[in-house]
This record gives sequence, C-alpha cells and structure tokens, in this order.
Amino acid sequence: MKGSRFLFPALFKALVLPPLVVYVLLHILPRLAFPTPTCLSLVPPLLFPLGPGLLGRVLRISAYLISFPAVFILRSTISARTSSWAAKKLGAHIIPRVERRWVLNVDILQDWARSGSDDEVGRMMIITSDPRVMKHVLVDDFDNFVKGEKFRERAWDFLGDGIFNSDGERWKFHRTFLRPFFHPTHITASNFIIPISRFLAALPPRGQAFDIQQSVGDLALRIAWEWIGGEDLATDELARLGEALREAQKVVGRRVKIGTVWPLFELGKDPLEEPMTALRRFLVPRISRACLARDKRRESGESPEFASEDLHLLDRLLEASEGGDAKLVEDQLINVLLASRDTTNSLLTFAVYCLALHPDVAERVREEVLDVAGPEGSITKETIRDCKFSRCFINEVLRLFPPVPLNIRRTLRPSLLPGPDGPLYMPGNTSIILATILMQRDSAVWGDDAQVFDPDRWADMGKEREGFMSWNYGPRMCLGQPLALTVAHTFLILLYRHLAQPSNNTHNDTADPDTDVTAPRPGPLRVHLAPDAQPEGTRMPDAWRTDRGDGRARGGRDRVWVVADVVLAIKGGLWVRLE
Repeated sequence: MKGSRFLFPALFKALVLPPLVVYVLLHILPRLAFPTPTCLSLVPPLLFPLGPGLLGRVLRISAYLISFPAVFILRSTISARTSSWAAKKLGAHIIPRVERRWVLNVDILQDWARSGSDDEVGRMMIITSDPRVMKHVLVDDFDNFVKGEKFRERAWDFLGDGIFNSDGERWKFHRTFLRPFFHPTHITASNFIIPISRFLAALPPRGQAFDIQQSVGDLALRIAWEWIGGEDLATDELARLGEALREAQKVVGRRVKIGTVWPLFELGKDPLEEPMTALRRFLVPRISRACLARDKRRESGESPEFASEDLHLLDRLLEASEGGDAKLVEDQLINVLLASRDTTNSLLTFAVYCLALHPDVAERVREEVLDVAGPEGSITKETIRDCKFSRCFINEVLRLFPPVPLNIRRTLRPSLLPGPDGPLYMPGNTSIILATILMQRDSAVWGDDAQVFDPDRWADMGKEREGFMSWNYGPRMCLGQPLALTVAHTFLILLYRHLAQPSNNTHNDTADPDTDVTAPRPGPLRVHLAPDAQPEGTRMPDAWRTDRGDGRARGGRDRVWVVADVVLAIKGGLWVRLE
C-alpha cells in the first residue's frame, strides 16, 4: 500500500495506542497489582470498573473515548518536556508556541472555518517568517534541513527521481547535471518572441472580459516546451498536457496538506494514474525520437556543440545522461516543465494584476519599455538590462506575490535556530514552514510601507538580500531565474508594443475623427480588472476588503482572492479587459 511506511506507525499511535493504554489500565494492571480474587474484590469499583453492570460498561466506553485526546495531549506534553530538557542542556530556549483560548488551539480551527477559506489545514507545525531563521535553514545548516522522505514518498509517482524530489548526494547530482543547461548564454529573448507575439495577437477584442491567468498558463507551458523540446504544440495537445500537470500537482498538494494519512483518502483509486498516463503518452514518444536522433548523430561521427541552436534541452539531457537513461530524462523533464510553467505563470499573472491595480506604475513601465525598446525591432540582453524600472517592477511583484509562497523543510538532527533572545532548540525529525510571503510583507523587515506596492524601493537596491527569497536562497536557489526574468521582460515589452498599435487604439475603426466630434481620440489600450466577470464563489470576501481585514488582502489593498496550492495563484482566475 502506498504510504504505508509512515501511515501504519501513525495509525498505531493515533488509533491503536490510546485504547491499548486504557485496556492495560483497566484489565491488566489490576491483576498484576492484586493477583488474587480476594485482593481484587477490595479495590474500589470506580478505580477499576470491571463489573458487568451498566455503570461499568458506561465508564469503560467513556474511558476508551477519552483516551484518544488524552494520549495525544500526553504525547505532546512529553515531547514538549523532552525538547525543554534538551534545550536547557544546550543553553537554548524552546520555540514559542501559539497559545489560544481552547485546549489544543481548537479555536484556531474554528476561526479558519469561519474565514470562508477551504485551503487551510490545521495541525502541529513550526512556521517562521524571520529572515535569520530562513538563512539558517537554507544556508548555515543546509545539509540538516531536507525535504525528507515523507515529501519524497508523496510526490514520487509524479516527480520521480527529479531535482525537486531529492536530497543529499542525489540532489547534488541533479543540480550539477542541470546547471549548465540553464546558463544565461542559452537563454535570450529571441527564444520567446514568437510565442508571446502569437499569444498577444490572439487576445480577445477590447472591452471583452477574459481570464488572463488561464491564458498566461497556456503561454508559459508553450514557452517551456519550445525551450525544452523545440516544438510548437498544437492547441489540443497543449491543453491535455496542461491539464495533466495541473491535476498531478493538485494530487501532490492535497497529499502534503492531508499529511501522513493521505493514503486513506485514495483507497480504491489512484488519482495520479490518469494524469501520469497522459504525461507519459506525451513524453515517451518524444524521448524515443530524440534518442534515435542522438544515435544517428553518434553513428555519423558528429560531435554536437553544446551551444548548437539545433539542440534543445531534451537533446542535451540525453547527450549528458549516463547511458541515455530514459526514465531519468523523463523525471527531469517533468520537474523542469512543471517549474518552468508554474513560476512563469504565477509571475506573469501577478505582473498583469499589478499593472491593472496600479495604473500610475503601469504608465511608467509603458514609457520605459517603449523608450528603450522602441515600437518594433529586436529585443536584446542590452535592451532588457536598460529597462531598469521594469526590473524594479518585477522585483516588487515577486516580493509581494512570490510564486512559491511557502517552503517546507525537515530536520535530520536537532538544530539551534537564531532567536531574539538566544538560540531556539528545534528537535530532529521535525518540519518547519518557511513563510516567504509573510517575511516579504513584514514591516519589521521592509519598513512601515511593507504592504504597499512600490517599485521605487528597489532603485537603490539597498535591501538586505536575506529579506527577499522569491528565488529561494543558498544552494537551492532557483536555476530557472534567468529564464523567468527574460520571459517577463520580453512579455512586458511586447505587451506594450501590442497595446500601442494603432489598430488597437480606437473603439470605432470606421469613425472619422476630423468630421465626427464624438469619435474617440487615439490612445493606448490599458489593462483593467473585470471583477464583474469573476466566477461566483471566487470573489474576495467583503470582510477582507477593509484595512481591518485579517491580512490576506494587504489591508484591503488587493482586489482578488489570492490562494496557494503549490504556487501562488488567483482563485477563479484573473479576469481583465483591454480598454
């Protein structure tokens, strides 16, 4: 059974151990302490209610029911005491615990239930938004903080032996293996101009609301596969591939949220079977064709240059893989494809959202890209480098809306985290959530205006690097950063070229502005939010819209429902109009 390695011990501790303890207390201990019937008859009946009467049965049943929370509280108490003793021996403090009104903090679960969100799960966990702690986890004690076997098991059927599902020496192998393919010399705007231009040309007519998050997701997937495999996918093939990736990712995300007992929710049906079949139906024939092409190159004595424009990531992976391991290549492709699509989709979606939410900032981006890149012509690395305000804009989008808002690591052995009053003791085999999105919105890190969207804060680039981790930090820093930034810059330049085209500037192409005083004057189209088109049930709750909201809408500044499965997204899509 999948997940049984961790499931059965968890079920034993949660379901078997509590009644077993009660059984020992009620049936075995009395006989050990009072071996003869005469001695046993002298024991007060309420202490060991073993009699056949109704009261005895009620008390025994009550004892069994109470055993579940009682044993859980006992285990938690013992764990806390053990940590406290270990911390004291090392001169450290225990990690502060949230203390609410009810036992086991059940009131927190109640608050979540009332919040209108179905995307949260309550369980015991350590969470931090302190940049010092994050640096400790991601850099200083890097080898001790791993993704762990539990995550690896939950994601294995999807990510396999890929870079995002490995630790230790295996991760180092994957990192070394993939790093050369993501070197900036292989990534230029020319790789992305054609698919982005086609995407913009196919946008709905002005005034018509559409979900640009869905559209940008398809674009990101198309860009990713063209870069990986050098193939322009047909629309139906792109849709099937995108749906398979989305469904597989949802399954893994659900497993992570449910925790150790996730196999119980998949009894009788493997929810990954269908999407993985679709993924392999797409990948296997392409890997086979690339293998044949590689073998022909080798038979002909060709020695392909690494930077050859005729070779794409798929070809280079096969050339570099040990013995042409097709399964290893398949796992790497799924990992790279997923990361390339998701991070790019999230970045572009929230970039468009911020352009629509802040028209003054959008105007400055428009003026710069058209001034630097012009209304037409090539887009070079120098062009992108000279779009300095656009880079500030992208950084600010990533600060407030990091594509990967949360990161989870697990300790192999105890660790001492940096704390305000001295080191904090973290036990071994314990998980910690690195809340990047909270840190990057924290006034203690970014100042009193931390919730405000302000690209100018990046002009002097004086912020502590530790306070900005949208690309991760340390040895696991995102390999795809050059790719995502190049795509984002190219997208902004082509977007404003598209919106500035004369054919898009009037609402009545047949009107004569010299004779018709009512005809609208030419002007650039702009991106506007279309909240009226948002699907029912996905609109932001009214309670979040005020400056007294619970923080999810940045003090009432946001206008969409931001959610996180594995990456940051907008619930129901980002609906906009070009007007």
